[in-house]
Amino acid sequence: MKNKRYIVVDLETTGNQAAKSDKIIQFSACIIENGQIVDQFSTFLNPEKRIPPFIKELTGISDKDVKDAPLFEDVSSIIHSLIDGSIFVAHNVSFDWTFLQKEMREAGEPPLQMKLLDTVELARIMYPTVDSYKLQDLADEFGFGHDAPHRADSDARVTAELLLFFLEKMETLPLAAIRKLTTLSQHLTGYLAELFFEVEMRKEQELAPLDEKWLEYRGLVVCKKDVQHAIYSRADDLVFPATNEEKAALFAKNHSKLMPRTGQFLMMDKVMEAWQEEQKTLIEAGTGIGKTLGYFLPALYFAKERQMPIVVSTYTNLLQSQMFLKDIPLLEKIAGFDVQAVVLKGRDHYINLFKFEQLLHEVDKTYDVVLTKMQLLVWLTETMTGDIDEVNLSSGGQLFWNRMKHTGWFLSPQKDPWLKHDFYLFNQKQAEVADLIIVNHALLLQDHFSSRHILPSYDYVVIDEAHHFTDAARTQQSFIFSYRRMKFFMNRFGTLDKDGLLNQLAQRFPEHYHLFDADLAIVKLEVALEELFMQLAQKLTQSAKNSTELILVENVIDEKLDKALFYAGEKVLLLMREVSAAIDSVLVRGKQEAEAASESDVAFLEEVYAFGMDWKHAEKQLTMMLYDKEEAMLLYIESDRNRALGSIRLRANIIQVNHTLQKSFFQAKKGVVLTSATLTVDDSFDYIQKELGLDNDVVKVQIKSPFDYEANARVLIPSDMQPVKGTPVEDYTGQLASYLSAIAKETSGRMLVLFTANDMLLKTYRKMSQDNSIEEFRILAQGVSSGSTARLTKQFMALDKAILLGTMSFWEGIDIPGDDLSCLVIVRLPFAPLEDPYTKAQIALRKKMGQNAFQHYSLPEAVLRFKQGFGRLIRREADRGIVFVFDNRVDTTNFGKAFLHSIPTVPIIKATETELLEEVKKFFE
Repeated sequence: MKNKRYIVVDLETTGNQAAKSDKIIQFSACIIENGQIVDQFSTFLNPEKRIPPFIKELTGISDKDVKDAPLFEDVSSIIHSLIDGSIFVAHNVSFDWTFLQKEMREAGEPPLQMKLLDTVELARIMYPTVDSYKLQDLADEFGFGHDAPHRADSDARVTAELLLFFLEKMETLPLAAIRKLTTLSQHLTGYLAELFFEVEMRKEQELAPLDEKWLEYRGLVVCKKDVQHAIYSRADDLVFPATNEEKAALFAKNHSKLMPRTGQFLMMDKVMEAWQEEQKTLIEAGTGIGKTLGYFLPALYFAKERQMPIVVSTYTNLLQSQMFLKDIPLLEKIAGFDVQAVVLKGRDHYINLFKFEQLLHEVDKTYDVVLTKMQLLVWLTETMTGDIDEVNLSSGGQLFWNRMKHTGWFLSPQKDPWLKHDFYLFNQKQAEVADLIIVNHALLLQDHFSSRHILPSYDYVVIDEAHHFTDAARTQQSFIFSYRRMKFFMNRFGTLDKDGLLNQLAQRFPEHYHLFDADLAIVKLEVALEELFMQLAQKLTQSAKNSTELILVENVIDEKLDKALFYAGEKVLLLMREVSAAIDSVLVRGKQEAEAASESDVAFLEEVYAFGMDWKHAEKQLTMMLYDKEEAMLLYIESDRNRALGSIRLRANIIQVNHTLQKSFFQAKKGVVLTSATLTVDDSFDYIQKELGLDNDVVKVQIKSPFDYEANARVLIPSDMQPVKGTPVEDYTGQLASYLSAIAKETSGRMLVLFTANDMLLKTYRKMSQDNSIEEFRILAQGVSSGSTARLTKQFMALDKAILLGTMSFWEGIDIPGDDLSCLVIVRLPFAPLEDPYTKAQIALRKKMGQNAFQHYSLPEAVLRFKQGFGRLIRREADRGIVFVFDNRVDTTNFGKAFLHSIPTVPIIKATETELLEEVKKFFE
């Protein structure tokens, strides 16, 4: 492998259409011999056409750069002799190879004789858990310098370095994994299969012993793992540090660099008190309190004292991981004794190794299936959890995952040869003996309201990010019935004449009469489903122009679904029930014959059982949409902009959950702590208390931020800005873009601009991009610049002069401390759009209850979101910065005071643009 000659190529072009008139403007090739980069050849190329502005912006290559450069035909023979006969490597190889072949043909060069290797594909296989496989992101992930992204010379160099890095990783994989990877790679195009074969042959000759960290079983290699029990004996003598002095002494004793914080110590006391007194407690912990440690330390002592696990719930899977990887090690260091913590997720997050093993025996040449199998083989040599959230799957891989996700056991678990290595059972056992069980709100609620419990019994819980708990509860009881998902189910089930589960069932149970009923039902269901969704599409088309959402029923308690839609839905439901009955009947027969079943038959029955569960789940959702009248529920249609049939979804949203939470959750627990940085509106907990359904005896604690906002922050309100409400968007964004450019020059960028609407963001971005006075600044915009919220944030922090424009996902959850963020701009007060179906239903419900919908819903929701946005600016004690609020309603209306009264005390200045820019200059001096 190392004695091969690799040519790692990157091209910059005038566009991405090689088949049309686009041309190469820069060529670069790194030569790798004997496992080292030995040379690099780079040149600009004259495309004999103007370089489009967006390519100039992306690459930094201008018409001036290529004006005196050679034509491709002038250097084609040099490039041909340099690369021909080697292994052609590129990041997304089809792009570079297609362009190069075209230019070579036009230059009259003979065809290149080369094998192809794609570093995107190789990265996906070798590093299946990486967040992004873009070149810049991989360079950042693995610490390779990449100073000039989208320039061929820099891109080729970093691609070459990554290739060598990936080849090194391949050499470390165990032989059993390499054997299976070699077999699977035969279904891929290019050099990869040959590469894996060479590694396999070399490892077969070496026959090195398996590393002690691994276990080889039935041809698969997994990590060894043992349940780690909580150690209570060492904590017998430990007493929770009751006084501030004792807490400070604990911090000092165990060499923590954390500064003692009075607010954090108060929170610790209130958390411990909540459990000892068996109370429900709301704690708003301002930014800088250190709320995670504020509840983790008392939770640990209480768990040790009672010898039982404490459940800690947060909003997202990402926050779960952050807690486990960042906060638990810190907690262990401060406490000075053993901490056993486990991250627990829903059953279907874990891989079923028996199903996966059987799927490896299936020959499926579909690219996403092959790639996913290869990713999982490598991942199994690394994972200790078996949690699929660790893996970056393609969309096709996510569909394939449905066939191997854990769904429990239909037959006896003893039939599963992987039982003693099962990841789901391992994590459950770990949770039973842990001090702290970290979950997300969705799992906490699913476990509580489901008859199939995942968590061990618990009485004490912390709910972090509590302002999202009602959202999570509503989501848990809301659902989507989609055309695309139903078609996926039906294609997976198939018919007697087509490949699918039904056809395979007929081969195993040829005389089972229910299979013929299922076959007929599926054929009829195809027609019925089309009729239902055509009706939904027609209703959407007849509604407002360009609308992608349409309310069908605002509240099922008061209204009925349109008769034609109801009957169309009922027809679909009855046919789904016929399929369910057939599946149940066959499963009963399968269980009766289980003793004589082969392993492949057992795995197949488990797959049918899992499919049946998913099918019945969809069936139950449609049943609730058609018949449920007990809960306040909204029914509406949604689609993409083109209103294509495949995008149509029938959506049901539960509107109110406070009574359910009160009776079914909070009353069932002894001690509950609900905490967040944003729980109060104008210093009152009333809104969040009612939303959560908490009784009046709930304990309320508000701990203000320790940061000095009066010295380190300013809120600036432009007095000469057009009102956001009533001004045409084009006019408003024109003035806004000019204003933002002026601010950026004073703050050297380092500016986060928060929008509430994508359209306004896009228009502002375009206007700012055309402003030559800020061409030295890099403007990143959500929905325009590629990458997730986390990736854009990371990119923003890495740039010297950057402006980041973001919508709702940037209002909370991102952390940009220090000088990376000095200016926060709130363009518009974050009221939910009135045309949003859920908002409409909430307003209608409040009116029905005799409430002022604005005061009791719209305003408090907007204030909480505003507080989250404001909290992005000052993240550490030494941080300084300014907040611009461009929505003049914040100080010209009575309700605007609620926003300003809900943030920390900070100097507020309203003035003209000239005066405010002078204020900015003075502040940063």
